[in-house]
Amino acid sequence: MATHQSSAASMVSGGTPGDILLDAGTNELEVLVFRMGKGWFGVNVAKVREVIRGEKPSETPNSHPSIMGMINKRGVLVPLVDLAGHLGIKSVVESIEDARIIITEFNGMTVGFVVDDVQRIHRVSWGKVRPAPEFDDGAAEISYNTCTGIIDLDDRLILMIDFESITDAIRMEDRLHVGEVENTLGVDRASVRVVMAEDSSFMREMLGNVFKSSGYGGIQIYSDGTSAWNAIKEMVEQGEKPDIVVSDIEMPGTDGLRLTKLIKEDPALDGVPVVLFSSLITEENLKKGKQVGADIQIPKPELAEIVRLVDRYIHGGIEALRGAA
Repeated sequence: MATHQSSAASMVSGGTPGDILLDAGTNELEVLVFRMGKGWFGVNVAKVREVIRGEKPSETPNSHPSIMGMINKRGVLVPLVDLAGHLGIKSVVESIEDARIIITEFNGMTVGFVVDDVQRIHRVSWGKVRPAPEFDDGAAEISYNTCTGIIDLDDRLILMIDFESITDAIRMEDRLHVGEVENTLGVDRASVRVVMAEDSSFMREMLGNVFKSSGYGGIQIYSDGTSAWNAIKEMVEQGEKPDIVVSDIEMPGTDGLRLTKLIKEDPALDGVPVVLFSSLITEENLKKGKQVGADIQIPKPELAEIVRLVDRYIHGGIEALRGAA
């Protein structure tokens, strides 16, 4: 498979990953490939701030077993996750000083993930990312919740690791568990048709729970943009359409930007608003979202806010939704 490659060496010791810019709606992503034990893994470069050489962290008492401690990076305290240990993989480096730390930013947090080594950056099409297989319960530490997809890259199978779900499991569960959201606008939630696309099984469960507990009955949640688009096309064939679409940005098959573009270019879906709900709401992605016609973009994990946004749209139309931004 042909890919655009960029050396990861320039990212080490404070280098940044952002020398390759992707156009909006091209359905591509950049993957930073890294190694743990004998396996090769990947993460979306959009979530990576930098890669640094390993350094010994300060210990943090009463922390999760996967948290190695904290490091101070330019005045910011960054928790370090022992990624290999968390996933049950035997590391091949003798000390953390021989390892690499992938510093990530998402959901308003900065988190470092300790890995054995980093290789390089590859540009690939989302269409080349196969959905992760369903693992039997207990069969592997790398489960459906932590692996979002698989890429065949240079004759290697690269497992795309869901850093968000790992962080959620370690630090964010209390914040994400949202109960019923009060219906202050008196919306008839039971009749609203909402189509959602989210590749994280953890987030799909949380979204489903908060919407259903809040009285939304017509919720359809899909694991990727392709499935969501196929469902929307079936609705159109039956003379119907969703009231609103909520989508993650990074997903296998068809990403959220491409899904938004498809919706906005289809005359049959004129007036259907699209909300991008993602950890990748950066200034650059805000521009890309606007280019493809997204009506509003909000960061995870504001689950209650996404319910309120849908309420505002149903109550006051598209201007009320955009006015909430």
